[in-house]
Parts: sequence; structure tokens; C-alpha cells
Amino acid sequence: MTAYRFIPIIVFVATAACRVVTGGDYTFHHENVIGTSLELRIDAPSPQVATAIERRSLATIERMAGILSQHDPHSELNRWQRGELHTESRSQALVRVLEAAENWRTRTRGAFDVRAGAFTRLWAAAEKDQTLPDHGERRDLVAAVSQPAISSDQLPISLDALAKGYILDSVCAEVEKHFKSVQDFTINIGGDIRKLGSKPLAVSVADPANATEGAAPLLSFVHGGSLAIATSGGYRRHFEINGRRYSHIIDPRTGFPQNAIRSASVIAHSAMDADAAATALTVMGTGQGLRLIEALDGFECAILSATGELAWSSGWPDSMTTNQPEDLKVASWPRKTYILTRDQKPGLLVKFELNRPKGTRYRRPYVAVWLEDTDGFPVKTAVLWMQTESPGPRWHRDLTRWYRNDRMRQVVEEKKLIGTISGATRGPGEYKARFDGTDNVGAALPIGKYTLCIEAARENGTYQIIREPLQLAGKTIDEQKLKGNIEVRSASWSYIPWKNKAKQPEAKAQAKDEAVGDSPASDKPES
Repeated sequence: MTAYRFIPIIVFVATAACRVVTGGDYTFHHENVIGTSLELRIDAPSPQVATAIERRSLATIERMAGILSQHDPHSELNRWQRGELHTESRSQALVRVLEAAENWRTRTRGAFDVRAGAFTRLWAAAEKDQTLPDHGERRDLVAAVSQPAISSDQLPISLDALAKGYILDSVCAEVEKHFKSVQDFTINIGGDIRKLGSKPLAVSVADPANATEGAAPLLSFVHGGSLAIATSGGYRRHFEINGRRYSHIIDPRTGFPQNAIRSASVIAHSAMDADAAATALTVMGTGQGLRLIEALDGFECAILSATGELAWSSGWPDSMTTNQPEDLKVASWPRKTYILTRDQKPGLLVKFELNRPKGTRYRRPYVAVWLEDTDGFPVKTAVLWMQTESPGPRWHRDLTRWYRNDRMRQVVEEKKLIGTISGATRGPGEYKARFDGTDNVGAALPIGKYTLCIEAARENGTYQIIREPLQLAGKTIDEQKLKGNIEVRSASWSYIPWKNKAKQPEAKAQAKDEAVGDSPASDKPES
């Protein structure tokens, strides 16, 4: 089943921290909110109203997590399961989510079941022992889960595949009730989105084959009006037993992992229903999943199979575009479908995880990830998170090395990167970036020596930088670990050779001389 921290595959482009986009548009980013990232977009009459909405949203999320979380031993759900809370004393929120769970179990004939976490524990134990689960134990669990009613005296219940959506709906209800002056509001928790208002919203579903920062999405569309959309998929998490990978998504009807679906996105009236339906579709598969969605009023879906078949329901937004090769093959499914072919992508893949200060949540630090050549010239920036409008620019200098080098780069490339390289992810502080062998303007980079830079600065916090010399040639390099710090908990890189053999621009030396006097003489010391 989907968990809070599992699915970072809905992406829309935005910058980090809090930024003013236009006169009344505000964006807030937080990390480690119910185990994942949070983005708020608010069209409000003033910064004070926007900040009040941010506070109320965070308070609502925390209150609902205290009711529905499987991971909090003191949550209402866990107290009820332990018999410490009478059934009659359950809150309306818990009752509604449990009723929805039973409804979706019946609607999908058991493909969705909030008791499926028992199989997750079974396979996790098998992974630890490096042996497949005992068939008898698995059959016993299947028999227990097949019992029709969900009650406190049965298997442990995880509401993760419903709770995140219910929390999104609850936050939107609070905004509608208390902030009548707000014209438009969007909340994104870990890739699940709920939107109020009439403004068009550009939504992208990340490509599971390349879910890195700034990568081309699997598909995109523009939606006007209110929206609830959720995505589920099994390509990020797996069990590995004797060298073979098994998906973390398990069919509760059989107890076996399902690998047929890479991702499923669902549009529905509520985020809770979208969340549940997306999870169910990853178990049911393309054919059964499409038939279910076509039979439900107000539901639409797009499904990517493990074999590369991209299929979508008849009412999926007509504005959808796909970033795929031109020679797409038409599949046999009655709905519009494509067969997508993908190879492992060449380039430098960088993974990094932001650290978490004490406390339950925090605003994301400013971060830059880029490559320098042997002269210290910044040939490619892959990640750049910071404020882009007033008062944001004053914080650009906090990324001292990136800021200094970018002044030099602009002389050569005559292109501003601020505002064009940015992204919001859905993981619990874990991110990926890929350098594909091109520079900031799309020209080919030569293989050779580079320095990978990961710089982070937190407002009212610390400054940190990681600099790692790389020798990129014609050989594949497996994952190499990097030493973390206060802001970047861990980092690593791996490399599949790119074949470009270009020359560096000759203007960079002159640009370095012109720019170095206008910026700090050295990197800010670590603190």
C-alpha cells in the first residue's frame, strides 16, 4: 500500500523556501511533513493572509496525522487498535477514513485493503533472512485479510493510502471556511495535489525511468478549476532477496508483490479517493484498472505498465502532452495507449538527502548542485532552489561559491539560470539530479575532469559545501559515497559515460577575470 514517504512522482515546477511570484501569489515549501515534502501555493490579498494560511495548514496536517498515523504510537488509530479507545469514541475523521477503506475494499474486490501492511512486514522479514516468505504463513495472512469486515481486533491497519488524501481535503476545507478572500489555493504533499480556485495549473507526472530533478516528465497537462490528483508506483522501493528485486506493492488477495504497473495517476473529486484509487490500480493492472475508472463517475486515470504501455481513460485531460520518442507504437487497448521504449540513460547521477533539524518540520534550505571544469568554470547547474523575487535575491549570495561562479558564467553564456532550474520533489528530503553531458545552453560537454559541487545555506542557519573531483571517461562508475554535513545528510554519485567530445568555450578565462572582483574572494566557512 502507499505510505506517506513512498511516492514522489507528481511534480510541478517551483522554487524553494517562500517566494512571491506576483503581487498576490505566494509559495511555501516545508520538509519532513508527515514524512515527506509540502508545497503550498496561495493567491492571497496580503503576505499576512498567506502566512496565516500556512500556519493553519500546518496545524491541520499535524492534528490529522495525530489521528490517522500508523507511525505514531499515540495516534488515535493505534490507540483504537490496542483497545485503549472504544469504537464509539472514535473521531469523525477516523470513522470517515475507515468507512472509505471498507468502501474501496469492496469496490476493488480486495485489491485495495488497509490490512495489507501485514504482507509488507512478512516480505521485509524475508529480505532480512534472504529467503522467500514461508508459503504457509503467507496463505494464513491471505485468509485473515479476506475476512470482509475491517475491525480493531484483526490485523494491524495502515491508512497511509487514504490518510494523506484525507489530510489534503481537510486543509482545503479549512481554507474555504476561514479565508474567503483567497482566490486560489494549491497544496502538494509528497506528490498528491489538491487545488481550489479557477486558475489553470500545470501538472506533470514524472517519468519513473528518470525521476531526477529537472528531468523531462512522463506526461504533462494544464487543468483549470479545482483538482484532486494522486499517483502511486512501485519503482522507488523494493525488497531484494538473493539478488532479485520484488516490488513493495503487494496484492492483498495473494500476498505476492506486483510488478505489472510502474505508476498510476488518478484524478477524482477528493484527494482521499484519488489516493485510494491510484494505489488500487497499481495492484489491479492496466485492463482491470481502466475498466474500474471508466465505471466510476468523476474519475480519470493514466497508467504506465512495466512493459512501457502508457494508457489513459477516455476523460483524461485533452491538454496532455507526452515527452516521448516520435516512433511510438500504438497498443491494442481500446483507450489511447502508447508503447514506450527506454534505455538506461547516460550521464552523471547525483543523489543527496537533506538533513532534518530538530523538530517535526522545517523550511527547505537554499541548495545548488553543479559541475565545474578544471578552471573552476560552472559548466552545468542541475539543481537551484532559492527565492526568485523580492526579497529573495538578497539570499542568492548565501550560496557563495555558486553565486560567484554564476556571475562569471553569465558573461559567457548570457543566460540567467535563476527561475529556470528549480523543482519540488515528493520524497522525505531525498533527491536526485542528473548531468546528461550538456552544458547550461545545451552544448555538448567533453569527457574529462570535473568537480561536483553541492552547496546548501539555510536562512538563520548554517552554510555547507561538498566539492568532489571527478574523472569522467569512457568507463561506467558504480555508486560512490560522499561525506555528508549538517545540511546534506548524505550524498553519492554514479556515472554512465556520455559520448560527447566537445571543447570548452574560449571566453570563460576572460569572464573569470571580469567576474572575480565582483564577488566574495572565497567560500563562506562551514558553521
